[in-house]
Amino acid sequence: MDLGPTLSAQSALPLASYCTKIERSSSGVTAHCQIYGGKLSARIALPTPSVVMLTPGAYREDTNDPAALVINLPAPPALGALKTQVLSVQAPDRNAIDITMSDRLVCVGRGIGGKDNIDQARDLATQIGGEIAGSRPVIDAGWLPKERQVGKSGRKVKPRLYLALGVSGAPEHLEGMSGAELIVAINSDARAPIFAHAHYGATVDLFEFIEAMTNRLAG
Repeated sequence: MDLGPTLSAQSALPLASYCTKIERSSSGVTAHCQIYGGKLSARIALPTPSVVMLTPGAYREDTNDPAALVINLPAPPALGALKTQVLSVQAPDRNAIDITMSDRLVCVGRGIGGKDNIDQARDLATQIGGEIAGSRPVIDAGWLPKERQVGKSGRKVKPRLYLALGVSGAPEHLEGMSGAELIVAINSDARAPIFAHAHYGATVDLFEFIEAMTNRLAG
């Protein structure tokens, strides 16, 4: 985030950030970018060369891909002179569940509505042998503890099943879960960005889904 704009300004090249996909075009490339916190998706036509900042997790890391060239850039020497003062240290609870070790995760987003509704999602997670997790708005609201947050400022998870309930799919959240083997998204907003990354999705009320899924598993 610091080097991209600087490189663009110094080289006088166009810049596109928060990109989730890049396609070749007749005049250069087309970058698919998330804007306004992932609420909108923009397609930007860029000439080549240009500077493009990909959202982490947009593409799987594959060192065997002949088209991929990975270059490690050292930090600028000027950064070595900066000093940081630690004011306090907050250690995680040693008895807390490590959601990165779970093969099945049920993640709730802002669409869950409130703390009292999370028990329904937690019961569903228990039925499928998984753990409950949350997006940043849920954690910031105090509905779930910090160690259960998925995303850039939380945990990066790669479960076999990731069931997203009421999660919009902001870039910061996608960075933490895009590596899941199977992503199932449930959201009443058909334009939610999470659907572009889900293997399966349904535009339904999440509480109706939880009830139907719970009854099906119980039967």
